[in-house]
Amino acid sequence: MFYSRAANRLSSMEDAHINSMRVWLRKINGLLMFLLAISFFAGFFAVDLDHPTHMTAIVWLAVCGLVLALLALGLVDLRLTWRLRNSQRTGLPIDKQL
Repeated sequence: MFYSRAANRLSSMEDAHINSMRVWLRKINGLLMFLLAISFFAGFFAVDLDHPTHMTAIVWLAVCGLVLALLALGLVDLRLTWRLRNSQRTGLPIDKQL
């Protein structure tokens, strides 16, 4: 869950700094997915949905925040992948691209 073999296999094709950032992004995403599962459990079983309180709102806002964070980090990883593919097509190094 916290180890991405696919990201490590890209180390031969991309810059070491970018690859370490990709590995870090995937580790953080794994942690966020774990926290999201806990938050979903808390949202359905630990709070009373029939009589919502402030804690119910906090738990479900945490779920929304975690989903947004997962989405943002996933989009950053996707952008890195697009840059890698474009560098292979054009032959330019990744840092020379727009």
